[in-house]
Amino acid sequence: MNQNPDIKGKKLLLLGGVQTAAGLVDICHRNGALLGVTDYNKGTHLKQIADEAFDVDAFDTDAVIALCKEHRYDGVITQFVDRVLPLAAEVAEGIGAYSPFTREQIRMSADKSFFKKTCMEYGVPVPKLYEIKDDANLEGDDSIEYPVLVKPVDSSSSRGLVICRNARELEEGLKEARAASHSDRALVEAYLPYDEINVTYIAQDGDIQLAAIHDRYFNESQKGVMKVPDLYIYPSRYTNLYYETVNDKVIKMLQGIGIKNGSLFMQAVVHNGQVYFYEAGMRLNGCKTYEILELENNYNTLEHLAYYCLTGNMGRHQNFDARFKKWYATWNVIGLPGRMCDRFLNLEALNSYPWIIKIGKSYTEGTRIRAHTEGTLLQLVGRIHLVADNQEQLFERIAKLEELFRVVDEKGDSVILPGHDLEDLKKRINYEL
Repeated sequence: MNQNPDIKGKKLLLLGGVQTAAGLVDICHRNGALLGVTDYNKGTHLKQIADEAFDVDAFDTDAVIALCKEHRYDGVITQFVDRVLPLAAEVAEGIGAYSPFTREQIRMSADKSFFKKTCMEYGVPVPKLYEIKDDANLEGDDSIEYPVLVKPVDSSSSRGLVICRNARELEEGLKEARAASHSDRALVEAYLPYDEINVTYIAQDGDIQLAAIHDRYFNESQKGVMKVPDLYIYPSRYTNLYYETVNDKVIKMLQGIGIKNGSLFMQAVVHNGQVYFYEAGMRLNGCKTYEILELENNYNTLEHLAYYCLTGNMGRHQNFDARFKKWYATWNVIGLPGRMCDRFLNLEALNSYPWIIKIGKSYTEGTRIRAHTEGTLLQLVGRIHLVADNQEQLFERIAKLEELFRVVDEKGDSVILPGHDLEDLKKRINYEL
């Protein structure tokens, strides 16, 4: 496909009006299409800016199908929320529209256990998995090599993750992880506290390509909780290693489960020259890699997913290479749970810099950061992308961003943690493009 399909006059319904998907409004409008949104939340920002808004719960798929037929929607879409993915696939089937992935393929992100077992079937490396039975005597189980990581099989945003260093902690960790699971299930795997990467794949009519790899750097200031990533750097220092060791295996796996169109991401740990995958998302990632790909490749993945959901094709074919021509960084702005975001300072000055790609806010002025979210991505106040031509520019621009971007409460006190330690970053980014 060498050109994008014409979607003028078509109507696209977004299931689950999360703020992260707000870019769909502009995408639809610049293509002459209309965007509706439905979920059980009333009066959200996205409902205010969409062309149509409904309060039908996305989990009531029969009602959503009826809504689509009554209001003549040509397609449905969702991204960023794992639990809504199979619902959108079901509604698309119910109205004769298109879904990037089938409900079976969506299990790759909805069920971490299914993902790991699929990887093992295709020889894609994963951390060692422990099968723990409900009546197991953990104190007497010598087969478990601690520390281990316990996680819900079907949760997201780092909720319910617990590091366990002995049998007693494992028993408690299983309870916590199951409580965070929608299906009361947890898995136990070897804990690998090493360098982490995130990879993005894009499929176009059966052509599956690695589009991006970024390194994940973590905040060290919060003690007693899981570390939260505070900075992403593109391209990864492991890009060549990845291409050489696992890329072909991953593509073979994705082809094997029938992937034809769409975008997905996978997260992995790298240790001693080996990549170990621990999670997948059959959707765009929350860090919005697609906004960086738009600058690097002139390809807006969210826009092409909208094309697919409305017409059944991804539009103009693009060749990708994760060996980027420029440097990119994403600052995850970590907020203090329970604090009020009263004002965002210096936004006008920051938006005047041409090297700032996007400033995305998870909270708006006058809203409070969710309480008890320490150690999860739910405490992020926003994400900011920037671009640089070389390493020196990269470090200078990250420093300028961390200097200027501030969020304060009613008293004028900062409600965000400092950005990543630049001296640590300079030591670890020891490679060239």
